[in-house]
Amino acid sequence: MHEISGWLQSAYWIVLTPFLSGLFIILFNSFVGDRWGKLPSKVLCMSVSVGTVLYGFIHSLLIFGALTQNPTPYQMNFDWWASESFKLQWGCLVDNLSCWMMLVVTVVSLLVQVYTHGYMREDPGYRRFYSYLSLFTGSMLGLVVSTNIFQMFVFWELVGVCSYLLIGFWWTKPSAANACLKAFVVNRVGDFGFLVGALFLFLATFGFWRLHAETGILAFYDPAGQVDLQHAIQWALTTPGASFLTPAALTVISVLIFLGPMAKSAQAPLHVWLPDAMEGPTPISALIHAATMVAAGIYMVARAYPIWLNWADPLRPTTLGSDGLGVIAWVGGLTAFMAATIAMSQFDIKRALAWSTVSQLGYMFVGLGTGGFSAGLFHLTTHAFFKAMLFLCSGSVIHALHGEQDMRNMGGLWSKTRYTSMCFLIGTCAISGIPGLAGFFSKDEIIGSALNWTGPGGPFLGYLMIFTAGLTAFYMFRMFFMTFTGEYRGKAHVHEEHNVDPITGPLCVLALPSIFAGAIGAGAPFFKSFIALTSGQDVPYTGPFAQFVHFGAHAHPEHIHALGMGASVLIGFAGLALAFLAYNGKGYSLDVAAEKALGPIYRFIYRFSLNKWYWDELYMFIVKRSLAAFEWCWTFIDKFLIDRVMVDGTRWLFTGLGALLKFTENGRGQAYALAIFASVAIIGLLVYFTMVP
Repeated sequence: MHEISGWLQSAYWIVLTPFLSGLFIILFNSFVGDRWGKLPSKVLCMSVSVGTVLYGFIHSLLIFGALTQNPTPYQMNFDWWASESFKLQWGCLVDNLSCWMMLVVTVVSLLVQVYTHGYMREDPGYRRFYSYLSLFTGSMLGLVVSTNIFQMFVFWELVGVCSYLLIGFWWTKPSAANACLKAFVVNRVGDFGFLVGALFLFLATFGFWRLHAETGILAFYDPAGQVDLQHAIQWALTTPGASFLTPAALTVISVLIFLGPMAKSAQAPLHVWLPDAMEGPTPISALIHAATMVAAGIYMVARAYPIWLNWADPLRPTTLGSDGLGVIAWVGGLTAFMAATIAMSQFDIKRALAWSTVSQLGYMFVGLGTGGFSAGLFHLTTHAFFKAMLFLCSGSVIHALHGEQDMRNMGGLWSKTRYTSMCFLIGTCAISGIPGLAGFFSKDEIIGSALNWTGPGGPFLGYLMIFTAGLTAFYMFRMFFMTFTGEYRGKAHVHEEHNVDPITGPLCVLALPSIFAGAIGAGAPFFKSFIALTSGQDVPYTGPFAQFVHFGAHAHPEHIHALGMGASVLIGFAGLALAFLAYNGKGYSLDVAAEKALGPIYRFIYRFSLNKWYWDELYMFIVKRSLAAFEWCWTFIDKFLIDRVMVDGTRWLFTGLGALLKFTENGRGQAYALAIFASVAIIGLLVYFTMVP
């Protein structure tokens, strides 16, 4: 028995320190403010916030090293609420999956917070911004180390609250205020489904947790391997008369719970909040909407993966292909395609990247839904690096152009923003799947998993993902050419880059994993398998990432899908070539032609994309009709039935009865006699007419 490392046992400090940092900055800002001088107080708050995340990153690295030596998970719990039937527990679960996610969250958060110092240094809410960043980072890390669904839901909501504060950071700006409200409302819809599904799952497995009342409910992991979510579901399905749970009921529950990840990870139809969330400061776009918050849905599905498995055959509890996984796969696939078509026509540089994020999140769900567990998580990792870099690059461009975000007013920035231009090109190549870069390996694994899928729709989902890869290359290189090539089309004076600073430094650091992170998932086994494939042999491989992060007892062997790889590379280069011909040095002439000069069918398709498939208009139509129905219900039920009939009717009834009964209590004998005789007469008549002959 290996001894658990002390770094694992103290992992809860990774979560606690950002919360303490956020609390310190809030109190410092309230009671001290600028008494020490504006610059020293800013530097202190920044140093505390960055220092805690740096500590979390170093601690996570040490945990990673410990787990590579001894891959035994560590879990600590304490009772939050206990009864004879079940317990609600809080704790800290450290295993390979949570360790890897902590590394991703802390490294991206660290670089974003360094970038924030350069980007937000003149903002009057500088210290408040850093307090929100710390609180958000702590909430996300708390979600990652949660030991059960109950605890995860609490941190899930804290992440949502922090995102609300960060999106609406510039709350005096109406568009930002509306954006944070929209994000809050849409996420509440998904969170309601998550909560209802979790409650139904608890009811369905209540008997199991009652048998093991010493263990917390809905637990993800049990050191003994007997009392966890997977065994609870299996017990409920296989024990006669123990529960109402059936494979069909489990599918319904899994779909309800999936509403939470759909909203948090911006999957259709709950995706409409993410592009509007770009109204927040650019560091938030990089941190929340590229690498961490939107990845929470992916992580939640991966952590609670047994909920979506096919348990119809208890002898094969890890069989893939249940209806729940099919829903995940197709929701992700259709969202990836839809968002890619929308990104092709957007002009706001941050919103175009936001639609790209929606599309790439769809790819991750396709990986998880088709059984590519490690493939989906690997793309989460690579995407976190190059998409965070792309968002930070967009912020650098906006900073250089003094707030301009419209790509129609850009162009020719290659010579004036060299570091930003090079990093944006690297990120564009990575997300487009150019061979050798990080995105090529992770996206290829997902496409291969989709092409080999035997669920609903079969390999057609894989073909859709290949086509979407071509769209991705087109819209990303469209952004690059419109922004950095040709002549400058704007009016603002361009602030040129000269040296690496707090803004460009994190870009250069993120460029490295955007290039080389593919080796984490592929490694030597991939290249050996590729060489064998060229000689006609199909040799499965397991990359280093899959060996470290996988579902089940052993890593799932992967295969190189030669057709999928070749087709995705070819269509990716076709998208690059089309974007080069249409946009390199030509501004946005193709968009002008699509809007005015081309035929009506193409013009309709272009406007359909430009108007984001009219999702917002559809929702406003539904809301207006719903408000009309609500107003009618309110008028009839509340004002008529309750106010008039029940309240006023009751008042009139008792007023009338009181008026009649007061004559029986007036102190006059003749009135009492009259009341008695009248009562006898009335009772006699009732008896006479109601007697049965």
